[in-house]
Amino acid sequence: MKKIVIVILTFFATISFAQEKATDIFSAKVGLIGAWMGYEKALSSDFTLNGEIGYEGGFFYNSWVNNDVNYVFTTTLSLEGRYYYNFNRRIEKEKNTKNNSANFIGLEITYTPDWGTSSNADNVDVLRTFSVIPKYGFRRNLSDKFNFEFSVGPGYQWVEKYDGGIILGLDARFGFIF
Repeated sequence: MKKIVIVILTFFATISFAQEKATDIFSAKVGLIGAWMGYEKALSSDFTLNGEIGYEGGFFYNSWVNNDVNYVFTTTLSLEGRYYYNFNRRIEKEKNTKNNSANFIGLEITYTPDWGTSSNADNVDVLRTFSVIPKYGFRRNLSDKFNFEFSVGPGYQWVEKYDGGIILGLDARFGFIF
């Protein structure tokens, strides 16, 4: 009887511990210059694959045409592998790890296909781009369904018709977990 109780307790302890590890998340995120929908799939207890589709953009000053500040927004697709390296330490310190609230390192691949582009400037030509960005980041829960995510890293971007170049990947987003 003792063995059965020990097996049952071990089983439930394992399930409880596994729930503190990486989980699948479907979310909507909003940042300063865009919005994204994403799905993060847990591949193991510490590794996830995060896929997102977004509508993001930026602002630019055009002194050649109208001496005005203009905007451009377009669709982006990204896929990012993440390794959450401090789950155990956060659990030991009794910190919240729900919804993958932990620090991570990742490798993001982003493609801008020039779908649904909008701008207030004439003759804006959004070119297809492809970028690879290694990142360091973290996610923290603000409530049961809301979180904040920050990540940063240097990367390289290839641009259609032009030479590529070094870029800085910087994300600061508020998310809602469905």
